[in-house]
Amino acid sequence: MSSDRIASLFRGGYARDTIALSAAFFFGLMVNYAVILLLPALLTSASIGFSQPAASRALAMSNYGGIIGALLGAVVLQRLGSRLTMLTMSVCAVVCGVILAGWPLDPANTAGLMAMLLLTGGLLNGVQTTMYALAAHVYPTPIRSTGVGLAVAVGRIGNVVAAYAASAAIDRGGPPAYFGLWSVLMLFVLVALAGIRRHVPSIGKSQIPNPKTQIPRV
Repeated sequence: MSSDRIASLFRGGYARDTIALSAAFFFGLMVNYAVILLLPALLTSASIGFSQPAASRALAMSNYGGIIGALLGAVVLQRLGSRLTMLTMSVCAVVCGVILAGWPLDPANTAGLMAMLLLTGGLLNGVQTTMYALAAHVYPTPIRSTGVGLAVAVGRIGNVVAAYAASAAIDRGGPPAYFGLWSVLMLFVLVALAGIRRHVPSIGKSQIPNPKTQIPRV
């Protein structure tokens, strides 16, 4: 990405969407990697006592939910548009994180936890995967690849930070703080997505162009 192309993402009325989209990718990938990297370690810790197969199954349930969430999110986004779809999923993910923060982690009774992880994983990944469609929609063709690339690059920083943030949460507050972190990060995603102006419209609605917005020079 050349400096001129990156600069074009902040001209012509695109600055707000560029910043908000990058923030959504950062916190979205951060929470998804917090799940992938630390959930099994948390459940198998001495204070909780899950077996390794049970902890692996918990992560698998989150991943299965992610697959379902990605597929359903893509379908619903086309019908209802990205704003309603993604904000609703984000709100539900925040609520699920709060519920998990107070969930009793009992190795002898895992059915409810597995169901919650399936649901929460679907919401987290559903939001994350639909971000790519949103990012492609936000920018016009001349700067689309640069805009998507920047958002994904910022998101990858969230990958790195995820392990440190999740570990710090576990060290300071155990499982409630860890699952609470999911809620906090998804709340940031919610705010960022709400700040994006150029959401994918629903079927039957065409996006009304802003006469003050021009395609920036590249």
